[in-house]
Amino acid sequence: MAGRLAAAGYAVTTGVGGTGVVGVLDNGAGPTVLLRADMDALPVREVERVPYRGTATATDPDGATVPVMHACGHDTHVTALVGAVEQLAATRSAWSGRVLAVFQPAEEIGAGARAMLADGFLDRFPRFDVALGQHITSAPSGHLYARPGVFMAAADRPPRRCSSRAGAWLAAADHRG
Repeated sequence: MAGRLAAAGYAVTTGVGGTGVVGVLDNGAGPTVLLRADMDALPVREVERVPYRGTATATDPDGATVPVMHACGHDTHVTALVGAVEQLAATRSAWSGRVLAVFQPAEEIGAGARAMLADGFLDRFPRFDVALGQHITSAPSGHLYARPGVFMAAADRPPRRCSSRAGAWLAAADHRG
């Protein structure tokens, strides 16, 4: 990611919170938009018998070697963000402001965001006006789903009270992303 950002003209910082990558593209006066993608793999063995099946391994927190794969779309998230940041760099005459591209590790266990914050993310990088992320769903190819407000996202603070029925539904629906 660092190489792609640098090639597009972004100022790049690697190792943020461990393995996080942050790129900043200044393009004059205007808002700062944070674009974020998660880039961790999960400790899951890929079992599909396809030619492109992943065979990568990694070391888990206990030091054991485990199989890993991008089981919930993180490869797509990263690819989408790379496409967006490269497109923004190529069309600078059409917009002004600042892009803050954040490739966050360890999203699944919440450790990546905590590590990046503990590493001074909020002090080291420009204050952003809006943060945008993306997620994928099992929608038909060629469709884009969008709406104003929160959509396929978590709240920035947990609810004070959640009924057990709603909690059970949310837990059961979690597999859908």
